[in-house]
Amino acid sequence: MQTLFIADLHLSDHTPSLNALFARFLREQTGKVAALYILGDLFEAWTGDDDDSQTAQQVAEQIRDFAQFAPVYFIAGNRDFVLGKQYASRANMQILPEQSMISLHGKRILLTHGDELCTDDVQYLRYRKIIRNPLLLKILLCLPFRKRKQIAEQIRSKSRQRKLNEQNYAISDATASGIQAACEHNRALDVLIHGHTHRQNIHYHQIFGREIARYVLPDWYDDVGGYLAVDEQGFAFHTLLS
Repeated sequence: MQTLFIADLHLSDHTPSLNALFARFLREQTGKVAALYILGDLFEAWTGDDDDSQTAQQVAEQIRDFAQFAPVYFIAGNRDFVLGKQYASRANMQILPEQSMISLHGKRILLTHGDELCTDDVQYLRYRKIIRNPLLLKILLCLPFRKRKQIAEQIRSKSRQRKLNEQNYAISDATASGIQAACEHNRALDVLIHGHTHRQNIHYHQIFGREIARYVLPDWYDDVGGYLAVDEQGFAFHTLLS
């Protein structure tokens, strides 16, 4: 049976076509796969497990139904890093550490969302360190939900403006130093799988005298999605159309 990997869906109440595509993807794969790994940014923004949006409720129900037949694992992305145990329990999915090693068909695979690999984006990494401080997160989560949504929208607006700059787009990719740092802490790996950069591809790196294959997951946009499937035959990307 195949193991599936997805990332960067950015679902919200404003993405009905992608929401429907995700629901269809789960229905079509239910009972047919060994496991599903969601490597971050499942949602466009996540400001707390008390999110009562229609999308949050529907996605939890859909994943819970899927998880009756195969485990679902979640690694936080830069848009949904505050997704916690309460929502994970509602969806019956297991939260994994930011970098997690698994073994599949004789391959040792490192999984991560991928934003920490973009070491040229110094401004983002500085923000990332600050916003993920446990004390600051605790304070933010104590704010009323409406206020948290306003803050999240302000952050997303600034992020969209930054991406319009070609230079900022260029530095938002994984770097050799970022990849090597990830491998430094996980020297036994054969394969690295991540999302975040929205640059679907397969790369090969010579690190520590060994070849490491790096699979960058497709993002979901404009009614198009995709996933990486792994089985005894190897690794293969698949496209999903609405």
